[in-house]
Amino acid sequence: MGWLVRKISRAKWEPKPEELGPNAIQADAVTSDLRTQGNSLSFWQCVDPNNEDELREVALALAGASERVDKIDIAWIKEDFLRKKGFSIERTEGKTQVVDLRNKHVDLIKLDLQKICSLAKCLCKSIRKEGNFRRFTKGEVLQILREAAQEGRLYVDALPEKIRAELKNLTPASETE
Repeated sequence: MGWLVRKISRAKWEPKPEELGPNAIQADAVTSDLRTQGNSLSFWQCVDPNNEDELREVALALAGASERVDKIDIAWIKEDFLRKKGFSIERTEGKTQVVDLRNKHVDLIKLDLQKICSLAKCLCKSIRKEGNFRRFTKGEVLQILREAAQEGRLYVDALPEKIRAELKNLTPASETE
């Protein structure tokens, strides 16, 4: 077992002491970053988040499912910790253009309001107190996508037009022939 990683909007997890109090979690963090579908929530698995290559793999999986290239903020939490808190975890195929990463995906399932509140508190602690987050800049995301395409792990033609255009601008013509 390892860690579960999810894309977040980092600023939404910051405290707003003047507005909400020093320890409050913004409702926007919950309603945007923990938005469920079918009472489940998507996560990517990672064995060791201290290994930059593993975090880059998660960023690649997320970027491979996006409509455009942008920065990616991620946060992670221990899988065992969530299981001990009573969360049900189910392996599901990840929605990404990177085929070899699809099996590194899980969903938290059977979520209700109580579990979402518990998850928000756990994730907030993980981000604020433990520093379990990482931002990939747009440039880093482009480089990750480019490397995956060069390695044959990502087929550029299968990506949305906006991403293809940005990758084409990044890649010298001699490398695309």
